[in-house]
Amino acid sequence: MWLLTALLLWVPAGGQVDPTKAVITLQPPWVSVFQDEQVTLLCEGPQRPGDNSTRWFLNGTAIQTSTSKYSITAARVSESGEYRCQTGLSVPSDPVQLEIRRDWLLLQISSRVFTEGEPLTLRCHAWKNKLVYNVLFYQNGKAFQFSPRNSEFTIQKTNTSHNGVYHCSGLGRHRYTSEGVTVTVKELFSVPVLRASLSLPVLEGNLVTLSCETMLLLPERAGLQLYYSFYVGSKTLVDRNASSEYQILTARREDSGSYWCEAVTEDGNILKRSPALELQVLGLQSPTPVWFNILFYLSVGIIFLVNTVLCVKIHKELQRKKKWNLEVSLASDSGKKVTSHLQKDRYLEEEVNCLEQQEQPQEKAQQKNP
Repeated sequence: MWLLTALLLWVPAGGQVDPTKAVITLQPPWVSVFQDEQVTLLCEGPQRPGDNSTRWFLNGTAIQTSTSKYSITAARVSESGEYRCQTGLSVPSDPVQLEIRRDWLLLQISSRVFTEGEPLTLRCHAWKNKLVYNVLFYQNGKAFQFSPRNSEFTIQKTNTSHNGVYHCSGLGRHRYTSEGVTVTVKELFSVPVLRASLSLPVLEGNLVTLSCETMLLLPERAGLQLYYSFYVGSKTLVDRNASSEYQILTARREDSGSYWCEAVTEDGNILKRSPALELQVLGLQSPTPVWFNILFYLSVGIIFLVNTVLCVKIHKELQRKKKWNLEVSLASDSGKKVTSHLQKDRYLEEEVNCLEQQEQPQEKAQQKNP
């Protein structure tokens, strides 16, 4: 029984063992070369015991060679195309696009597709290795690197900002400019987002879980392990933990602040930071005592009553003043009339007195002359 089990584990046929994809590497490592230059393609992949044969394909057509090394001694334009290889226990490799060019200046790169974090080397290469100087490297038509003598430049850690079309120019007998080469940088995982388990703001005393959420974007790297760090302001809460969650067991008002997280690969080569999450913790509101409600409404009632009494008194006072002003006005008019009558009577009285004084001499005269 054990012998049968051992044989089943050893025999790879029938799909019992997951196939490994073969990988092509170039020597020298450039995916574009000048005509007549030499380039070697190497195929690496699992082999069956005692069988080291390798199959090569150019543009889907098998090449008559069975070794793991395929050499092109004097490259021709017709040998440009898409190369694949396959070993005994592998599936076909990803394609490698090899370009054979006829030009004066060539921008060489090791690959056209990169995963963020990988280095990108650019080489401004002249026909027949002629010397070029005052080299300029361009991305999307804009110069970003000048080198008076060195014709190579390396971006140590690529990211999505390095996507674009690159070319170079160099000075020899004349100023030469290369054709453009498109570079694609694939994102390994998305920028993390920090989320809270409860809606914000949070009431004091609750359990709050902060989750640093991100997503692996490349299926071939699905097993990649990320590590997470959590911060509030400039304070580190957790540093590089395998868990993507951080818990505040009993939230307090002093836990309020600006929280953020980081996700990083195991080798620390790629690190991404989340936007800040403003966490606000509110204190619990104590119930209002009954006596406070009674006192409050009683105070409001007294204030309303006092205001009402004052308004009534003010209204009555205004009415009284209005009536008094009216009486004074009437009395003034009456006084003027009385004064007028008195003056008239005094005038009549003076006339009567005057007549009486005039009549008295006449009476005396009549008495003397009976």
